[in-house]
Amino acid sequence: MSEVMTAPQPVERKCRLEEVFDANFIGLIRLVPRNPFVRALILKLAGKMPGPERETFEQIKEWVETNCDKRVRPASVRRGRNNPDDGIAINVEFSETEYGRADYSVPRSGSEEFRIDAEDLMEMVQAAVDAGEGVDGIVEVIAEKIDGDAWNQCNPDLDNYGDYDYSEQEATDSGNCGTSYSKNEIRNAVLAFVRERHPELAAEL
Repeated sequence: MSEVMTAPQPVERKCRLEEVFDANFIGLIRLVPRNPFVRALILKLAGKMPGPERETFEQIKEWVETNCDKRVRPASVRRGRNNPDDGIAINVEFSETEYGRADYSVPRSGSEEFRIDAEDLMEMVQAAVDAGEGVDGIVEVIAEKIDGDAWNQCNPDLDNYGDYDYSEQEATDSGNCGTSYSKNEIRNAVLAFVRERHPELAAEL
């Protein structure tokens, strides 16, 4: 009796390599796929490590795409920019440096809108008018609020990676966190809001 040949079943892929690692790290894997630091970074970023038999870039790529999940970040809810009915939104640039167990650091950055609702903004406006501080006082209050609350309130998509720097850093967290924004943008947004919603106060700012 002749044996029946069974065609090999195609491997089911869960993701693409680009959906797990950024382009810089993929290039690093391509250059030194057997490097122990690279293997440790794969464990750090994917939560699991390929076996020692996966020695080439293509073998690691296949392993990642059949064993790892996409690194999907929760989508943030965006409302219309500077809609007077919703208060104001200021674009904030976020940056930090990630430190990992493989003794490396990599700067990351992204941006997100920091929202201040109409009720809170009106309290700031009224307080500034009462104190005779004008719009500059409101700008400083909002700037302090962004510096204090932006990292907790926003969900910036920090996927803009810089170059990996190997060092003796032993931390497994991130540091050098910072934010930047335009005070001129804050000023313009506040003035547009007041002129639209409370024109009687605009002259006092």
